[in-house]
Amino acid sequence: MPAELEMRLVQHFRELELLPGEALPSEQDLVHDLSVSRPALREALAALSALGLVVSKQGARRTLGEFSMQSVVEALTRFMEPSIDLMLEMLDVRRVLEAAFFPTAVANMSPATLRELRRVVDRMESKAARGLPFIHEDAKFHQLLYTHVDNRTFHGLVAAFWHMLDESAEPLQVGSDLPASAHRHATIIAALEAGDTPLAIHELNVHFFDVRARLTSSREQQHASSAENTRLS
Repeated sequence: MPAELEMRLVQHFRELELLPGEALPSEQDLVHDLSVSRPALREALAALSALGLVVSKQGARRTLGEFSMQSVVEALTRFMEPSIDLMLEMLDVRRVLEAAFFPTAVANMSPATLRELRRVVDRMESKAARGLPFIHEDAKFHQLLYTHVDNRTFHGLVAAFWHMLDESAEPLQVGSDLPASAHRHATIIAALEAGDTPLAIHELNVHFFDVRARLTSSREQQHASSAENTRLS
């Protein structure tokens, strides 16, 4: 079975003690070592490539990707439809994780990171004042908050959420009140600058509840529109 061959390949790479970035054995060698057909091997390598565990480049040998939950989660979510229901589920998971990791993130946060967070918030507020969305600044803000958290699974889940949000429609990304959304981020930084971690956690949760309310409202509008279209058809 293809999945079984994929697992055999992964185990074979481990036995060879290959490191990420190193060239894989040739197809001929893998066919011989694993006693499989070339078409079956290529199918398994393609599946591992889709997960980022094998890196294929035109005109070059395949190399080993990084075996981590972050790379696997990010790869899998590329194939997911960015529906509102899925984003609501991921948002709830993300809120719990970010709140849990927040004290560690703050304890390890450097003054340079805090200054960079302030600059990102300033850009968000500047864009909001001009009626411009700031989805990439928003993602950068949350990435910077957890720069010093050493948990790749957590970072993979957060990156997966931002990927789906980036693929969604603009009103779903930022909402209708850009200044209020930017201000929510500013209150988090203001609390951190004042050294008030409990207040910063509170403001972080308020921000998440605001995002959840926006997504829930969008879902209700979507359902109402679908019901109306069904009634008229």
